[in-house]
Amino acid sequence: MAQHILDLASALVRRLQSAQISSLRSSLLLIFARLVHMSVPNVEQFINLLRNVPAEGYENAFVYVMSEWTKQQGEIQGSYQIKVTTTALAVLLSSSLPELEKINVQGYLIQSAAGISTRSKAKLAPDRWTVMPLPQKILALLSDALIEIQEQVPGDDNEDSDWEEIEAVDSEKDEFLHSTSATPSSRPGYDQLEVMARAFDQDDGDEDSISSITADPINEINLPNYLVDFFMKFSRSNGDLLHHLVQNLTHAQRSAIQAVLSR
Repeated sequence: MAQHILDLASALVRRLQSAQISSLRSSLLLIFARLVHMSVPNVEQFINLLRNVPAEGYENAFVYVMSEWTKQQGEIQGSYQIKVTTTALAVLLSSSLPELEKINVQGYLIQSAAGISTRSKAKLAPDRWTVMPLPQKILALLSDALIEIQEQVPGDDNEDSDWEEIEAVDSEKDEFLHSTSATPSSRPGYDQLEVMARAFDQDDGDEDSISSITADPINEINLPNYLVDFFMKFSRSNGDLLHHLVQNLTHAQRSAIQAVLSR
């Protein structure tokens, strides 16, 4: 399957670089996220795969894909799509591979061109962003996912019990998440490639697409449980790295992580 996956990755990169529609870009990124899960437990296989694929204007496809993925993550919609991409980012971060630290991606917005009435003025004053290392950006995105979850918890006396329920991961799910992987470690097969290919047709709602998604173990993940479990394990195994990465996060992002680790 190795050569087929290399050809697939090359085609996906070319299509991603030419895609103009946001929903199509999200679907393409979903497939890359699925490839991350397929590479577990050797996530470096995914990284090396994309490092061997060219991407116009970038050192290699891994740099390009992670730059686009981290920019697009907040725009990805759909429960299944969010689960696949969020857990894949967690898998990448938990790998602590040095290749991640070599990449800088778009960080926080420091000046917006919003409100400018003409295209010519917008070109003179485009949006400006900070730049941050990839691991820090991934942590920020995972923190944002936590914030969204915490905002759904009522701010009353039941808050503690709600979070206790979120943290009450049953034994099967705990074993399932033990390696911060959402998929089996077997080699990718045609059924997995079929799931990825069907990502292009998610909006069609046909029975085959729905069946493929339902059969995917990632669809069974409880994302709040997963994120709580991930941050607890990452703090234990990579405490120094976590302490370093949180320094430049926003106050809200740091607070979200602390809310998990202090329980």
